[in-house]
Amino acid sequence: MHILFVEYHAAFRQAASHLMDQEADLEVVAQGGSVREGREKMAQGGIDAAIVSVPLPDEGAVEMVGELYRANPSIPVLVLSRAEDPKVREEFVGAGASGVLSKECTFLQILTALRGLGGEA
Repeated sequence: MHILFVEYHAAFRQAASHLMDQEADLEVVAQGGSVREGREKMAQGGIDAAIVSVPLPDEGAVEMVGELYRANPSIPVLVLSRAEDPKVREEFVGAGASGVLSKECTFLQILTALRGLGGEA
């Protein structure tokens, strides 16, 4: 699975990407630290799934999730959020996110969610 990973914290994004790349079935092929960078990488194509970690330094993460969904509804988008508010979850799912996890989750939970969203549980 080729993944776009959008996360503002570069060290975490790079470390998590490296760990995902160690999995035989996962590869982070594009990274971004903002909505703008995520949109640029998204436009380049070649992804099978996306992880969008919010908040991002610029506005528009919900809109970016919607753009990903409209561009290709078969590409699952997993949102990682600090917000526990059900309204935030509903907002992202309404925009097209396939799933929303708390940033308090484990790395194994992220891998399991990605594989589940990709139909490989």
